Amino acid sequence: MDGPPVTIHWTLRDRPESSAPTARTVHAQLFRNGPISGRVAHRMIRPRRLRVLSLFLLASCANASPLTPAMKAVETIRGHKFTSDVRTVAINRSELGRYLEQQMKDGTPYSLEDWGRVLRALQLVDVDGKQIVPKLLTLYESQVLAFYDPQSHTYYSIRQLPKFPAEVAALADPKVLEETVMVHELMHALQDQHFGLSAKEKTLLLDTDANLAYHAVLEGEAVLVMVAHMLGKSGIQLDEVIKDDAMLGMITSAAAADQMIDPSTPPYFSQMLRFPYLDGMKFVVAAYRRGGWPELDKVHANPPRTTREILHPEEYFARSFKSEPFDSSKPAGAIATEHLGEFHWRFLVGPDAASGWLNDRAVIFTDGRVSIDTKWESPERATAFAAAYKAFLEKRGVTATVTREGAAVKAAYTVK
Repeated sequence: MDGPPVTIHWTLRDRPESSAPTARTVHAQLFRNGPISGRVAHRMIRPRRLRVLSLFLLASCANASPLTPAMKAVETIRGHKFTSDVRTVAINRSELGRYLEQQMKDGTPYSLEDWGRVLRALQLVDVDGKQIVPKLLTLYESQVLAFYDPQSHTYYSIRQLPKFPAEVAALADPKVLEETVMVHELMHALQDQHFGLSAKEKTLLLDTDANLAYHAVLEGEAVLVMVAHMLGKSGIQLDEVIKDDAMLGMITSAAAADQMIDPSTPPYFSQMLRFPYLDGMKFVVAAYRRGGWPELDKVHANPPRTTREILHPEEYFARSFKSEPFDSSKPAGAIATEHLGEFHWRFLVGPDAASGWLNDRAVIFTDGRVSIDTKWESPERATAFAAAYKAFLEKRGVTATVTREGAAVKAAYTVK
Protein backbone atom coordinates (compact mmCIF):
# COMPACT_ATOMS: atom_id res chain seq x y z
CA MET A 1 0.00 0.00 0.00
CA ASP A 2 3.03 2.22 0.00
CA GLY A 3 3.67 4.60 -2.82
CA PRO A 4 3.08 8.16 -4.01
CA PRO A 5 -0.38 9.67 -4.17
CA VAL A 6 -2.40 8.34 -7.07
CA THR A 7 -3.76 10.78 -9.61
CA ILE A 8 -6.42 9.70 -12.08
CA HIS A 9 -5.65 10.93 -15.56
CA TRP A 10 -8.78 9.64 -17.28
CA THR A 11 -11.67 12.03 -17.78
CA LEU A 12 -15.42 11.72 -17.66
CA ARG A 13 -16.10 13.40 -20.99
CA ASP A 14 -15.47 16.67 -19.23
CA ARG A 15 -18.60 18.75 -19.19
CA PRO A 16 -19.09 22.33 -18.04
CA GLU A 17 -22.18 21.58 -15.97
CA SER A 18 -21.44 21.84 -12.27
CA SER A 19 -23.65 18.81 -11.68
CA ALA A 20 -21.39 16.52 -13.67
CA PRO A 21 -18.51 15.04 -11.66
CA THR A 22 -15.04 15.33 -13.10
CA ALA A 23 -12.38 12.65 -12.94
CA ARG A 24 -10.83 14.57 -10.06
CA THR A 25 -14.18 14.61 -8.29
CA VAL A 26 -14.68 10.89 -8.76
CA HIS A 27 -11.19 10.23 -7.45
CA ALA A 28 -11.86 12.35 -4.38
CA GLN A 29 -15.21 10.80 -3.66
CA LEU A 30 -14.01 7.27 -3.97
CA PHE A 31 -11.42 7.85 -1.29
CA ARG A 32 -13.68 7.25 0.16
CA ASN A 33 -16.93 6.06 0.83
CA GLY A 34 -15.09 5.91 3.78
CA PRO A 35 -13.52 3.23 5.69
CA ILE A 36 -15.92 4.14 8.38
CA SER A 37 -19.05 3.45 6.52
CA GLY A 38 -21.14 0.69 7.59
CA ARG A 39 -20.78 0.09 11.19
CA VAL A 40 -17.05 0.54 11.44
CA ALA A 41 -15.74 -2.52 9.83
CA HIS A 42 -16.50 -5.53 12.02
CA ARG A 43 -16.61 -6.80 15.54
CA MET A 44 -12.87 -6.64 16.07
CA ILE A 45 -12.77 -2.93 15.33
CA ARG A 46 -16.30 -1.68 15.55
CA PRO A 47 -17.72 -3.73 17.39
CA ARG A 48 -20.85 -3.79 15.23
CA ARG A 49 -21.09 -1.97 12.01
CA LEU A 50 -23.00 1.26 11.86
CA ARG A 51 -23.79 1.91 8.28
CA VAL A 52 -21.58 4.99 8.29
CA LEU A 53 -20.23 7.11 5.48
CA SER A 54 -17.04 8.95 6.34
CA LEU A 55 -15.13 12.01 5.44
CA PHE A 56 -13.46 10.12 2.62
CA LEU A 57 -16.53 10.84 0.49
CA LEU A 58 -16.06 14.50 1.39
CA ALA A 59 -19.76 15.12 1.06
CA SER A 60 -21.89 17.67 2.82
CA CYS A 61 -24.65 16.26 4.94
CA ALA A 62 -25.87 19.51 6.43
CA ASN A 63 -29.53 20.15 5.74
CA ALA A 64 -29.92 16.78 4.05
CA SER A 65 -32.11 16.74 0.95
CA PRO A 66 -35.22 14.52 0.76
CA LEU A 67 -34.30 10.89 0.17
CA THR A 68 -36.72 10.23 -2.69
CA PRO A 69 -34.45 11.25 -5.62
CA ALA A 70 -31.54 9.22 -4.27
CA MET A 71 -33.82 6.24 -3.60
CA LYS A 72 -34.99 6.32 -7.22
CA ALA A 73 -31.40 6.51 -8.42
CA VAL A 74 -30.48 3.44 -6.38
CA GLU A 75 -33.52 1.54 -7.67
CA THR A 76 -32.64 2.36 -11.28
CA ILE A 77 -29.03 1.28 -10.94
CA ARG A 78 -29.51 -1.81 -8.83
CA GLY A 79 -32.72 -3.08 -10.42
CA HIS A 80 -34.62 -3.54 -7.15
CA LYS A 81 -37.43 -1.46 -5.67
CA PHE A 82 -37.56 -0.29 -2.08
CA THR A 83 -40.32 -2.16 -0.31
CA SER A 84 -40.98 0.74 2.04
CA ASP A 85 -39.87 4.28 2.76
CA VAL A 86 -36.64 4.82 4.68
CA ARG A 87 -36.96 6.58 7.99
CA THR A 88 -34.62 9.55 8.27
CA VAL A 89 -33.36 11.38 11.36
CA ALA A 90 -31.09 14.42 11.52
CA ILE A 91 -28.76 14.74 14.49
CA ASN A 92 -26.17 17.24 15.64
CA ARG A 93 -22.50 16.32 15.45
CA SER A 94 -22.33 16.73 19.22
CA GLU A 95 -24.74 13.78 19.50
CA LEU A 96 -22.80 11.49 17.20
CA GLY A 97 -20.42 10.07 19.80
CA ARG A 98 -23.32 8.85 21.93
CA TYR A 99 -24.91 7.10 18.94
CA LEU A 100 -21.68 5.45 17.90
CA GLU A 101 -20.76 4.27 21.38
CA GLN A 102 -24.19 2.76 21.89
CA GLN A 103 -23.91 0.92 18.59
CA MET A 104 -20.57 -0.47 19.71
CA LYS A 105 -22.02 -1.64 23.02
CA ASP A 106 -25.01 -3.24 21.36
CA GLY A 107 -22.94 -5.07 18.80
CA THR A 108 -20.28 -6.85 20.82
CA PRO A 109 -20.82 -10.06 22.79
CA TYR A 110 -18.62 -8.74 25.58
CA SER A 111 -17.95 -5.39 27.21
CA LEU A 112 -16.03 -2.63 25.45
CA GLU A 113 -13.36 -2.91 28.13
CA ASP A 114 -12.94 -6.60 27.35
CA TRP A 115 -12.94 -5.80 23.65
CA GLY A 116 -9.91 -3.59 24.21
CA ARG A 117 -8.23 -6.38 26.15
CA VAL A 118 -8.84 -8.76 23.25
CA LEU A 119 -7.23 -6.42 20.73
CA ARG A 120 -4.19 -5.95 22.95
CA ALA A 121 -3.90 -9.65 23.80
CA LEU A 122 -3.86 -10.56 20.11
CA GLN A 123 -1.12 -7.95 19.52
CA LEU A 124 -3.32 -5.99 17.12
CA VAL A 125 -2.89 -2.63 18.86
CA ASP A 126 -0.47 -0.97 21.25
CA VAL A 127 -2.98 1.57 22.48
CA ASP A 128 -3.72 1.59 26.20
CA GLY A 129 -6.88 -0.43 26.76
CA LYS A 130 -8.74 2.50 28.30
CA GLN A 131 -7.90 4.72 25.31
CA ILE A 132 -9.05 2.41 22.51
CA VAL A 133 -12.72 3.38 22.49
CA PRO A 134 -12.07 7.12 23.02
CA LYS A 135 -9.55 7.13 20.16
CA LEU A 136 -11.97 5.37 17.85
CA LEU A 137 -14.84 7.68 18.77
CA THR A 138 -12.65 10.71 18.15
CA LEU A 139 -11.66 9.31 14.76
CA TYR A 140 -15.24 8.52 13.78
CA GLU A 141 -16.68 11.79 15.05
CA SER A 142 -14.20 13.69 12.89
CA GLN A 143 -15.11 11.79 9.73
CA VAL A 144 -18.66 10.46 9.81
CA LEU A 145 -21.08 12.30 7.56
CA ALA A 146 -24.12 10.03 7.57
CA PHE A 147 -25.01 6.45 8.37
CA TYR A 148 -27.72 3.88 7.90
CA ASP A 149 -28.57 1.73 10.90
CA PRO A 150 -30.14 -1.59 9.81
CA GLN A 151 -31.30 -2.44 13.32
CA SER A 152 -33.62 0.57 13.45
CA HIS A 153 -33.89 0.81 9.64
CA THR A 154 -33.00 4.49 9.85
CA TYR A 155 -30.88 6.86 7.77
CA TYR A 156 -29.09 9.36 10.02
CA SER A 157 -27.79 12.63 8.62
CA ILE A 158 -25.56 14.97 10.59
CA ARG A 159 -26.34 18.67 10.49
CA GLN A 160 -22.81 19.97 10.94
CA LEU A 161 -19.90 19.19 8.67
CA PRO A 162 -16.69 17.79 10.10
CA LYS A 163 -13.56 19.88 9.75
CA PHE A 164 -11.42 18.84 6.83
CA PRO A 165 -8.61 20.47 4.82
CA ALA A 166 -9.67 23.26 2.49
CA GLU A 167 -7.96 21.59 -0.48
CA VAL A 168 -10.05 18.50 0.15
CA ALA A 169 -13.30 20.37 0.56
CA ALA A 170 -12.71 22.16 -2.72
CA LEU A 171 -12.50 19.01 -4.80
CA ALA A 172 -16.18 18.81 -5.69
CA ASP A 173 -19.57 20.47 -5.60
CA PRO A 174 -21.01 19.90 -2.09
CA LYS A 175 -24.48 19.26 -3.50
CA VAL A 176 -23.17 16.54 -5.79
CA LEU A 177 -21.26 14.98 -2.92
CA GLU A 178 -24.26 15.15 -0.62
CA GLU A 179 -26.27 13.27 -3.20
CA THR A 180 -23.49 10.70 -3.48
CA VAL A 181 -23.53 10.10 0.26
CA MET A 182 -27.24 9.40 0.12
CA VAL A 183 -26.89 6.99 -2.79
CA HIS A 184 -24.28 4.98 -0.95
CA GLU A 185 -26.17 4.84 2.34
CA LEU A 186 -29.50 4.15 0.69
CA MET A 187 -27.91 1.21 -1.09
CA HIS A 188 -27.42 -0.19 2.39
CA ALA A 189 -31.10 0.44 3.09
CA LEU A 190 -31.98 -1.48 -0.07
CA GLN A 191 -29.68 -4.32 1.01
CA ASP A 192 -31.49 -4.33 4.33
CA GLN A 193 -34.94 -4.53 2.74
CA HIS A 194 -34.09 -7.13 0.09
CA PHE A 195 -31.39 -9.27 1.64
CA GLY A 196 -32.10 -9.13 5.39
CA LEU A 197 -28.97 -7.23 6.38
CA SER A 198 -29.91 -6.80 10.04
CA ALA A 199 -30.83 -10.46 10.51
CA LYS A 200 -27.61 -11.68 8.88
CA GLU A 201 -25.54 -9.39 11.09
CA LYS A 202 -26.95 -11.04 14.18
CA THR A 203 -26.05 -14.51 12.92
CA LEU A 204 -22.45 -13.39 12.28
CA LEU A 205 -21.91 -11.63 15.59
CA LEU A 206 -19.69 -14.39 16.98
CA ASP A 207 -17.66 -14.96 13.80
CA THR A 208 -15.26 -12.09 13.21
CA ASP A 209 -13.90 -13.33 9.89
CA ALA A 210 -17.31 -14.10 8.37
CA ASN A 211 -18.61 -10.76 9.65
CA LEU A 212 -15.81 -8.82 7.97
CA ALA A 213 -16.20 -10.77 4.72
CA TYR A 214 -19.94 -10.08 4.62
CA HIS A 215 -19.49 -6.38 5.21
CA ALA A 216 -16.86 -6.20 2.50
CA VAL A 217 -19.58 -7.36 0.10
CA LEU A 218 -22.03 -4.77 1.43
CA GLU A 219 -19.57 -1.89 1.23
CA GLY A 220 -18.10 -2.96 -2.09
CA GLU A 221 -21.56 -3.11 -3.62
CA ALA A 222 -22.55 0.28 -2.22
CA VAL A 223 -19.35 1.82 -3.60
CA LEU A 224 -20.01 0.34 -7.04
CA VAL A 225 -23.58 1.68 -7.04
CA MET A 226 -22.16 5.06 -6.07
CA VAL A 227 -19.67 4.88 -8.93
CA ALA A 228 -22.42 3.96 -11.38
CA HIS A 229 -24.47 6.94 -10.22
CA MET A 230 -21.55 9.33 -10.60
CA LEU A 231 -20.70 8.03 -14.05
CA GLY A 232 -24.32 8.24 -15.09
CA LYS A 233 -24.43 11.94 -14.31
CA SER A 234 -21.81 12.37 -17.03
CA GLY A 235 -23.66 10.15 -19.48
CA ILE A 236 -21.35 7.19 -19.02
CA GLN A 237 -22.58 3.67 -18.37
CA LEU A 238 -20.84 1.58 -15.71
CA ASP A 239 -20.28 -1.18 -18.26
CA GLU A 240 -18.15 1.21 -20.31
CA VAL A 241 -15.50 1.47 -17.59
CA ILE A 242 -15.90 -1.74 -15.59
CA LYS A 243 -13.59 -3.58 -17.98
CA ASP A 244 -10.82 -0.97 -17.70
CA ASP A 245 -8.28 -2.56 -15.36
CA ALA A 246 -6.10 0.56 -15.20
CA MET A 247 -8.97 2.82 -14.19
CA LEU A 248 -10.32 0.38 -11.63
CA GLY A 249 -6.84 -0.03 -10.23
CA MET A 250 -6.66 3.69 -9.62
CA ILE A 251 -10.11 3.78 -8.04
CA THR A 252 -9.29 0.97 -5.64
CA SER A 253 -5.78 2.16 -4.83
CA ALA A 254 -5.10 2.74 -1.15
CA ALA A 255 -2.76 5.66 -1.80
CA ALA A 256 -5.36 8.42 -1.68
CA ALA A 257 -7.12 6.78 1.24
CA ASP A 258 -3.84 6.77 3.13
CA GLN A 259 -3.66 10.53 2.74
CA MET A 260 -7.11 10.92 4.27
CA ILE A 261 -6.34 8.97 7.44
CA ASP A 262 -4.68 10.72 10.36
CA PRO A 263 -1.12 9.37 10.49
CA SER A 264 -1.46 8.93 14.25
CA THR A 265 -4.22 6.34 13.71
CA PRO A 266 -3.06 2.88 14.88
CA PRO A 267 -2.13 0.79 11.80
CA TYR A 268 -4.66 -1.92 12.64
CA PHE A 269 -7.51 0.58 12.67
CA SER A 270 -6.30 2.07 9.38
CA GLN A 271 -6.27 -1.34 7.73
CA MET A 272 -9.67 -2.19 9.13
CA LEU A 273 -11.08 1.09 7.86
CA ARG A 274 -9.88 0.39 4.32
CA PHE A 275 -10.55 -3.29 3.84
CA PRO A 276 -14.34 -3.34 3.33
CA TYR A 277 -14.11 -0.61 0.70
CA LEU A 278 -10.98 -1.31 -1.28
CA ASP A 279 -10.94 -5.10 -1.17
CA GLY A 280 -14.71 -5.26 -0.97
CA MET A 281 -15.04 -3.27 -4.18
CA LYS A 282 -12.48 -5.47 -5.94
CA PHE A 283 -14.54 -8.51 -4.99
CA VAL A 284 -17.79 -6.91 -6.16
CA VAL A 285 -16.22 -5.81 -9.44
CA ALA A 286 -15.16 -9.42 -10.02
CA ALA A 287 -18.77 -10.46 -9.46
CA TYR A 288 -20.16 -7.74 -11.72
CA ARG A 289 -17.82 -8.70 -14.53
CA ARG A 290 -19.20 -12.24 -14.37
CA GLY A 291 -22.85 -11.31 -14.71
CA GLY A 292 -23.73 -7.76 -13.79
CA TRP A 293 -26.04 -6.96 -10.88
CA PRO A 294 -27.82 -10.36 -11.05
CA GLU A 295 -24.50 -11.93 -10.10
CA LEU A 296 -24.49 -9.78 -6.95
CA ASP A 297 -27.94 -11.16 -6.10
CA LYS A 298 -26.37 -14.62 -6.22
CA VAL A 299 -23.58 -13.46 -3.93
CA HIS A 300 -26.15 -12.23 -1.39
CA ALA A 301 -27.86 -15.62 -1.52
CA ASN A 302 -24.56 -17.35 -0.76
CA PRO A 303 -22.11 -14.75 0.61
CA PRO A 304 -18.41 -15.44 1.20
CA ARG A 305 -17.80 -16.68 4.72
CA THR A 306 -14.14 -15.78 5.04
CA THR A 307 -11.89 -12.84 4.23
CA ARG A 308 -9.81 -15.29 2.21
CA GLU A 309 -12.62 -15.38 -0.35
CA ILE A 310 -12.72 -11.57 -0.46
CA LEU A 311 -8.96 -11.38 -0.95
CA HIS A 312 -9.07 -14.16 -3.56
CA PRO A 313 -12.40 -13.74 -5.39
CA GLU A 314 -11.39 -16.27 -8.02
CA GLU A 315 -11.54 -18.97 -5.33
CA TYR A 316 -15.03 -17.92 -4.31
CA PHE A 317 -16.46 -17.97 -7.83
CA ALA A 318 -14.68 -21.20 -8.78
CA ARG A 319 -15.83 -22.74 -5.49
CA SER A 320 -12.28 -24.02 -5.11
CA PHE A 321 -12.15 -23.00 -1.45
CA LYS A 322 -14.60 -24.45 1.03
CA SER A 323 -14.78 -22.64 4.34
CA GLU A 324 -14.66 -24.74 7.47
CA PRO A 325 -17.02 -24.29 10.43
CA PHE A 326 -15.89 -22.09 13.29
CA ASP A 327 -16.38 -23.15 16.90
CA SER A 328 -17.35 -19.96 18.74
CA SER A 329 -17.94 -21.59 22.12
CA LYS A 330 -16.03 -20.10 25.06
CA PRO A 331 -14.26 -22.39 27.52
CA ALA A 332 -14.44 -21.61 31.22
CA GLY A 333 -12.55 -18.46 32.13
CA ALA A 334 -12.44 -17.07 28.58
CA ILE A 335 -13.24 -13.50 27.60
CA ALA A 336 -13.71 -14.30 23.94
CA THR A 337 -13.21 -16.81 21.18
CA GLU A 338 -12.19 -15.16 17.92
CA HIS A 339 -12.05 -16.21 14.28
CA LEU A 340 -9.24 -14.12 12.79
CA GLY A 341 -9.05 -15.24 9.16
CA GLU A 342 -6.55 -14.43 6.45
CA PHE A 343 -7.07 -10.68 6.77
CA HIS A 344 -5.87 -10.58 10.38
CA TRP A 345 -3.00 -12.96 9.83
CA ARG A 346 -1.87 -10.85 6.89
CA PHE A 347 -1.82 -7.86 9.18
CA LEU A 348 0.20 -9.70 11.81
CA VAL A 349 2.69 -11.72 9.74
CA GLY A 350 2.36 -10.45 6.16
CA PRO A 351 0.61 -11.83 3.06
CA ASP A 352 3.23 -14.44 2.22
CA ALA A 353 3.19 -16.11 5.63
CA ALA A 354 -0.63 -15.89 5.76
CA SER A 355 -1.04 -17.58 2.38
CA GLY A 356 -2.73 -20.96 2.56
CA TRP A 357 -4.87 -20.19 5.62
CA LEU A 358 -7.76 -22.61 6.16
CA ASN A 359 -9.11 -21.97 9.65
CA ASP A 360 -8.25 -20.70 13.12
CA ARG A 361 -9.58 -20.28 16.64
CA ALA A 362 -8.12 -17.84 19.16
CA VAL A 363 -9.21 -17.97 22.80
CA ILE A 364 -8.42 -15.07 25.15
CA PHE A 365 -8.73 -15.76 28.89
CA THR A 366 -9.39 -13.40 31.76
CA ASP A 367 -6.02 -14.26 33.33
CA GLY A 368 -4.12 -13.12 30.24
CA ARG A 369 -3.61 -16.49 28.61
CA VAL A 370 -3.99 -16.70 24.82
CA SER A 371 -4.44 -20.01 23.02
CA ILE A 372 -4.41 -20.12 19.23
CA ASP A 373 -5.07 -23.00 16.85
CA THR A 374 -4.58 -22.60 13.11
CA LYS A 375 -4.92 -24.87 10.09
CA TRP A 376 -3.09 -24.51 6.76
CA GLU A 377 -3.21 -26.00 3.29
CA SER A 378 0.01 -27.95 3.68
CA PRO A 379 2.82 -28.64 6.12
CA GLU A 380 4.98 -26.26 4.08
CA ARG A 381 2.50 -23.40 4.50
CA ALA A 382 2.16 -24.23 8.20
CA THR A 383 5.93 -24.15 8.63
CA ALA A 384 6.18 -20.74 6.95
CA PHE A 385 3.42 -19.35 9.14
CA ALA A 386 4.86 -20.79 12.35
CA ALA A 387 8.26 -19.25 11.70
CA ALA A 388 6.79 -15.85 10.82
CA TYR A 389 4.41 -15.81 13.79
CA LYS A 390 7.10 -16.82 16.27
CA ALA A 391 9.36 -14.05 14.93
CA PHE A 392 6.50 -11.56 15.16
CA LEU A 393 5.76 -12.44 18.79
CA GLU A 394 9.43 -12.31 19.73
CA LYS A 395 9.70 -8.86 18.17
CA ARG A 396 6.72 -7.83 20.28
CA GLY A 397 8.47 -9.08 23.40
CA VAL A 398 6.00 -11.93 23.85
CA THR A 399 7.36 -15.26 25.06
CA ALA A 400 5.30 -17.90 23.28
CA THR A 401 5.25 -21.59 22.54
CA VAL A 402 4.65 -22.13 18.82
CA THR A 403 4.41 -25.72 17.59
CA ARG A 404 3.56 -27.37 14.29
CA GLU A 405 2.06 -30.78 13.71
CA GLY A 406 1.44 -31.53 10.07
CA ALA A 407 -0.59 -28.64 8.63
CA ALA A 408 -1.68 -27.38 12.05
CA VAL A 409 0.06 -24.71 14.11
CA LYS A 410 -0.65 -24.01 17.77
CA ALA A 411 0.53 -21.05 19.82
CA ALA A 412 0.20 -20.21 23.48
CA TYR A 413 1.39 -17.23 25.52
CA THR A 414 0.37 -15.02 28.39
CA VAL A 415 0.02 -11.24 28.43
CA LYS A 416 -0.24 -8.93 31.41
